Amino acid sequence: MSQIAHTAMQKNIWITITIALIACSPGLAGNLPTIHITTRDSSAITSREIWKENASLQIVMPDGSVSYQSDKVAIRARGHSTFSKPKKPFALKLENAAPLLGMEADKRWVLLANFMDHSLLRNSLALAIARQTSLEWTPDSRLVDVVVNGKLQGCYLLCESVRVSKHRVNLNKEDGFLIEMDSYPSDEYRFETIHRHLPVNVKHPKNPTKEQIQDVEACLKQIESLLYGEKTDLSILYRDYIDMDSFVDWWLVHELTQNAEPNGPRSCYMYKGKDRLLKAGPVWDFDLSFITVGLDAGGDLRPSRLKRTDVVLLTGDSIYNRNALWYDRLLQDSVFTNRIKERWKELEPKFLSLFEDFDDWQTLIKPSALTDEQLWQEQDPARFDTFTDWKSSVANLREVYRYRINSLHNVLYVP
Repeated sequence: MSQIAHTAMQKNIWITITIALIACSPGLAGNLPTIHITTRDSSAITSREIWKENASLQIVMPDGSVSYQSDKVAIRARGHSTFSKPKKPFALKLENAAPLLGMEADKRWVLLANFMDHSLLRNSLALAIARQTSLEWTPDSRLVDVVVNGKLQGCYLLCESVRVSKHRVNLNKEDGFLIEMDSYPSDEYRFETIHRHLPVNVKHPKNPTKEQIQDVEACLKQIESLLYGEKTDLSILYRDYIDMDSFVDWWLVHELTQNAEPNGPRSCYMYKGKDRLLKAGPVWDFDLSFITVGLDAGGDLRPSRLKRTDVVLLTGDSIYNRNALWYDRLLQDSVFTNRIKERWKELEPKFLSLFEDFDDWQTLIKPSALTDEQLWQEQDPARFDTFTDWKSSVANLREVYRYRINSLHNVLYVP
């Protein structure tokens, strides 16, 4: 037997033994909690539309204690591009609200697979960045291992889902709404804005009436008229229609993380808060952040490694969202850009403080991340990632984050 074949056989044996041990053990021999999910008929979770009811869910801590257990959990697959990957992301619906792993009690949760992120930490870092800002609510999350029907799925991020509730997106009950601007096809409760033709999905109210959708349309029409109309008055916009600081901080989060998804747009949430101003947020979806990408004319991301001549290359020194959503107009306004510079000066020390947290996450996740790498290696072509192994990818993420802070400091910092 050749050395290569022998090494491959040893690797396969190691994976088989690891999975076997996990299947018969309540928790992994690592640092993370383990979520065990068993469907009622032990069938795979493959649908985004149909919930599998009465599944059992158990969360086992690293010391073997059980922090949560229920046999009345509904589960389904979720995601857009991530749904097509072999490591599926999931949505969870509990029978009763529960404070999973110390987070605020709720019924609805998601398990992000982070399959296209070989560091497994981009979402964790991005959400931590957002929590340093003035954004009213940012999803909380915990790194976990996941076992489905006795089979290890790898390292996931258990995360609060974006929804309206007391401890999440807290709306004005009379005329509040939550919308998502997202270019993925959807026929339900959807329209386009009149000037920018942004695709809007009404997420709340649930099952909105025609009149409620028209109210949302009218609000966005008024905002775009103030932004792009012949008689623009942005002082009225900031006073009566949008929360400027939320739009400033939301933009800073996406710039610092090098997230070009808003150009699509993809996963861009806004809501009318209790003060009746439209607020940007909450932030969501950073598995393709902190990397150099190509941006085509339609706002879609393209792998930089393909070296396509028909895309704009965005690097660590670029502005990623110069023309996304309404920022093409907002960034022309000196009041808005001056506020960006003020906020950067206030927030930069907080962003720098996250390196200690990042190093803690890296130590915490290492055993699980290396196991995840063994499970899924060679199944992801890493179209966007520069590095395909965890150690190189996580080291690169730390370096890119440092570089990006320095880059934006040079652009935005005013003594």
